[in-house]
Amino acid sequence: MAEKKSQDFFDQKAAEKYDARFRKIHAINDNLHLLISLVLKGLPADASVLCVGIGTGADILGLADAFPGWRFTGVDPSEHMLAVCRARIREHSLTFRCELVHGYLADIPEEPRFDAVLCLLVTHFVKDTGARREMFRGMASRLKPGGYLINSEISADISSPEFQDMTDKWAAMHRFTGASDQQLEGMVRALREHVAVETPSVIEGYLTGGGLALPVQFFQSLLIRAWYSRKATGVPH
Repeated sequence: MAEKKSQDFFDQKAAEKYDARFRKIHAINDNLHLLISLVLKGLPADASVLCVGIGTGADILGLADAFPGWRFTGVDPSEHMLAVCRARIREHSLTFRCELVHGYLADIPEEPRFDAVLCLLVTHFVKDTGARREMFRGMASRLKPGGYLINSEISADISSPEFQDMTDKWAAMHRFTGASDQQLEGMVRALREHVAVETPSVIEGYLTGGGLALPVQFFQSLLIRAWYSRKATGVPH
C-alpha cells in the first residue's frame, strides 16, 4: 500500500500537542460524542467496542463515563499517539477497561466479537479505492450481527461551487485554532492532494458494500460528516 503511514505525521512533539491544538473547537468533538452515545445507547451493558485510529483516546474518554460497563480496544499505527492515549486512560483510571494495539485494523483478529466499531476521521486517508473498500469490509467483519459501525470523515463534492466556499470556512476554523498562514495553505492543499474526499453517496456505497445496512448520516460540521450503520443479522463474516 502506497499510502503515507500515519506515524509519519505524528512525532512525539506533535502527539503531545495534538489535544491542546484543537481545544478551542472541542465543542465539535463533544457534540459528535454525545450523538454517538445516543446512537449506541441500546448496546449491552458489557459491550465491547473497537476504536480504529484511536489517536489520543478521545473516543474512549467520550464514552467511558456514560457506559461504565463497556470495554474498549483501540488500535493506532502511531506509537507517539498511543503513548498519549495510554497516559490519558491511566489518568482517568480506565486502564483495566482498555486494550491498546500498536498497528492497523489488520492486526485485530478478524472475528465478529465487537458490538460497535468506531472509525472517526481515518478512512479519508486511505486513497486507494480497493484498500478503502476492504477497510470498510474489514470493520464490518469484526462486528457481531446487529452491531454498529460509526464512521466519520471529510466528505463533499469537490467539483461543486459549495466545496470552494466551504474550504474557506474550513480554513477559518483552523485559523481559529491558531494555525499559521503556511499551515492553512497546506491544509487546504491536502483536501485535494493528500486525502480522498468522496461524496456522501460514495461513502454510503462503501458501507452497504461491506454488508452494513441503512447508513444514516447523523452529523455534519463543515466538511466532516458522520454515519451510523448496522451489520445485518445473518451476514457471514
